[in-house]
Amino acid sequence: MKSRKPWIALCGALALAVTACAPPNAQVVTAPQAPAVTGQAAAAAPTPLTEANLTQTPFGPISPAGKKLLTIVQQTSLREITTSTWALQRSADPAVQEAARVIITQHKDLEARDTDISTRMGLAIPSEPSPDMQAGIDRMRGEFGATFERDYVNTLRQGHAEALILVSTVRADTRNTLVRPFADLAGGYIKTHINLLEKTGDVDYAQLPVPGL
Repeated sequence: MKSRKPWIALCGALALAVTACAPPNAQVVTAPQAPAVTGQAAAAAPTPLTEANLTQTPFGPISPAGKKLLTIVQQTSLREITTSTWALQRSADPAVQEAARVIITQHKDLEARDTDISTRMGLAIPSEPSPDMQAGIDRMRGEFGATFERDYVNTLRQGHAEALILVSTVRADTRNTLVRPFADLAGGYIKTHINLLEKTGDVDYAQLPVPGL
């Protein structure tokens, strides 16, 4: 049997030659692999909206966010009509009174439209404020003067910030022909209320919610 040493030597020489011809700092490139999503990262991943998440209606499907908007607007209207009525009775500040008058008028409109839309789609809506909203009503019930004004303005301003985030989300992708114009109307009213509340000079901006990215 012939010795394989010459072939081994030749292969080694060829390998050295290829290495010598390679450009300096050359790197071996491998295909990138996507990192596995496990644990908390997997749990935090958003659940995509699917047909199973939607409730079908004669006016197009409504998402959970759309139903939440109808619920929140109804509950907020109940709170803000009540507390704004107190503001008209207890505050001598013209800016607070102006905000209260507009809020009462526009929330009565939203409440009526909300009830009509929900009825036409066969959706149940609450007849009472949420527990946290009721806690605010109960707190303000016993407040007067500047204490009431500050609490009233900041409670409503914070609530309107949260509502604006929700209504913008719903308006961005709703397929429902009743919810779409309702979200437009609610968004316009909310911005009006925010501006009026800020004109009172009582808003504590540090209390406002910061939306996540």
